[in-house]
Amino acid sequence: MNPFTCTLTPENYNTACDLAGSALLRRLPVASTILQITEDRAWNEFSTGVYIAADFENVIRYTGSAIRDGSVGDRVQEHVLSGRAAQWTRLMVVPLVADTEEDLVRTIEGRIGAVLRPLDTKRLPTLGRPRWPAARRTAR
Repeated sequence: MNPFTCTLTPENYNTACDLAGSALLRRLPVASTILQITEDRAWNEFSTGVYIAADFENVIRYTGSAIRDGSVGDRVQEHVLSGRAAQWTRLMVVPLVADTEEDLVRTIEGRIGAVLRPLDTKRLPTLGRPRWPAARRTAR
């Protein structure tokens, strides 16, 4: 495993929740599958949040955020339909208070991505400008 990769552990999930600060709605320390999210609507109650996706080896592949009239699960469904979620087997959500400002949601997504270093995230929103995730760095 690449020394710069992170896995989806309870500790890493708690760190992600801590990075949400006062915008955190509550901790939901249970991983879900794509089917639980898209078919069983496990995340139906959350309209705003940051989601973290891991593969079969539990390596974090992607972080993203959603602010919508529907649910965060609807955003995950969009990834499924586009084929971008093919390697995702476990997902966790950091649910945020529904009226969290979009800029703050994106900042929280950037903070979480910078710490968890998802392999497949191309750019992270951070403090007003996108940046490459730390996972893109190579060891010397």
